Amino acid sequence: MTAKQTGFTLVELMIVVAIVGILAGIGYPSYSAYIIDNNRNDAKTALYKAQLLQEQYYLDNGQYATSLASGATDTLSGWSDSSDYYTFALDPSSSTSSYTLIATVAASSSQATDSDCASFTIDHFGVTSSLDSTNTVTTDCWR
Repeated sequence: MTAKQTGFTLVELMIVVAIVGILAGIGYPSYSAYIIDNNRNDAKTALYKAQLLQEQYYLDNGQYATSLASGATDTLSGWSDSSDYYTFALDPSSSTSSYTLIATVAASSSQATDSDCASFTIDHFGVTSSLDSTNTVTTDCWR
């Protein structure tokens, strides 16, 4: 009497490897796009928070803050720039009577591959805009 051998053949293993490869090839790009979109949303949320802080500062002081830097004169109280993917700044043309907040992709982050929405802005009127990596205005980044 011979013993029955159990296990997988090489052909069966190769079929499983091919299926896993196909699923990974489909799944990874979708996951990467999801992460980039999520980081964009985090940047927009931070800009909205800074805008709310600017309006609160205006109510308290009769003027807008002129700095986002902690400890600086006329800076936003409660502002925290803790993003690993974006840097935040006030436009140099901002003053005590107007402002434009800017979020720009950090060059050393994984978000730097996002060439469609490289920066976001929002001003004291609530007008939003975005630029791609060639500094061309884009219309679908604030959706």
